[in-house]
Amino acid sequence: MPGKASSNGSGTKTEPKSKVAESRSLDRQRRLRNIQAGLRAIVSEMKRVTWPSREEWVSATMVVIGLVVVVALWTRLISFLVELLLGPTS
Repeated sequence: MPGKASSNGSGTKTEPKSKVAESRSLDRQRRLRNIQAGLRAIVSEMKRVTWPSREEWVSATMVVIGLVVVVALWTRLISFLVELLLGPTS
């Protein structure tokens, strides 16, 4: 007799639910282990990072702000020139 007989008394139906539940449980455990391993890897990598000093951080921030201003002004200039060439849109 393959499989486990059902508890309803008929004796003809098998119960795959326990195998499905066991499979889901194993799948959940595997996912949890993968998440834990991933978090351990992240912590390990974060310990190896060379963080910038405050001066380097401020300097890089100023460069980014400066570039944003330059790109904004350039975009506005191009927009103005195109408007002059093509005329105002209405």
